[in-house]
Amino acid sequence: MLRAVVMMFVLVLPLVGQAQELLVPHQHHEWASFPEGSWKQVRQVTETFKEGELVSSMTTTLTIRLKQVGKDYIVLEREAKSEVSGQVFEKPIREFRSGLNGQSGTQRVRITPGGEKQLSILGKAYNCEVRQMEVLGEPTKVSGKVFYNANTPPFILRREHSFTPEGAEMPQKEIVSEVVALNKPYPVLTEIKTVAFIVQKSTSAEETTETVEAQCTEVPGFVVGTWMTAYDANGKLKSKTTVQLLNYEVAAETTNPTATKAGGLFRNKRQQRRLFDEVN
Repeated sequence: MLRAVVMMFVLVLPLVGQAQELLVPHQHHEWASFPEGSWKQVRQVTETFKEGELVSSMTTTLTIRLKQVGKDYIVLEREAKSEVSGQVFEKPIREFRSGLNGQSGTQRVRITPGGEKQLSILGKAYNCEVRQMEVLGEPTKVSGKVFYNANTPPFILRREHSFTPEGAEMPQKEIVSEVVALNKPYPVLTEIKTVAFIVQKSTSAEETTETVEAQCTEVPGFVVGTWMTAYDANGKLKSKTTVQLLNYEVAAETTNPTATKAGGLFRNKRQQRRLFDEVN
């Protein structure tokens, strides 16, 4: 999924003897802005093609629950069940810890301010803080920029990343994602909510992937719909993936003593919300 792929590379630098700087504060993070115990359930359908013909289809139901929010990390629990050719495969429940910006525990990244830049979305200008980043000490150089606006959900309005193998002159892979529409009405289960639409294009020698994503900051993880298409080096269709929100719940309001900000403790002010009583 768009957000999962990109956030792997949106990192911050752990400074020696200082608290780690966050790309966005807790209240603007796709998961950390929600109380612990919040969850979502989605259905992901992936179709694989060869020479233009459908060769396989897999449907996966994922339930993702926020277990813990720390100063610079979150812990998520994931439960998955897949169906392929009529056979159902249940996967064990797994927990995984992620930095608030998607970084692993061993990666180091240099992040530097890049000034301000004005982006235009449907003819309206938005002033953004630009942050430049570079992964340190890895064989493949990962670098990029993010454009952050604290007053405009989903807050990061554009991302640019490139991946250049050691010794190479040109990037092996490039990813660009940008918000193309804001404050649009969109059906989220039984309600009409406000969403942003994001378009991402990932290019490499092997394939090109085009993704459209709908994000709503009222739903844990933000993502409420994804439509992704992948093409091979010759421009032939490789796969299609769609992600549909099935259910979600925002847990009761809590005060998280580890999620601090300059003015004191961060209190999540969201109200408890559950769309359906039963999870399929």
